[in-house]
Amino acid sequence: MSDNEGDGHQERVQARRIARMEAIDRYPKEIRELVHEYGWNVVHALVDCGVKKPNQMRHIVETVLDEFSPTRGSFSAQGIRTEVAGRGR
Repeated sequence: MSDNEGDGHQERVQARRIARMEAIDRYPKEIRELVHEYGWNVVHALVDCGVKKPNQMRHIVETVLDEFSPTRGSFSAQGIRTEVAGRGR
């Protein structure tokens, strides 16, 4: 790959970064905070699916994280160790 091709690539990457930052800047403060906390891809996917309210976004993300990340200290059934009947410890 020549230097000229690499330069064009970097310009495209930078243009995408700028476009993404401008899109984030257009959101209300509460949603920008969620982008900071959970990431652009997560918040953008929720918006694409029609979720517009920050409290609903937070509820969805926290529910999924609690369910699939039992070490977060939640009360998820995934994180509760149960004894199997008939097995001694």
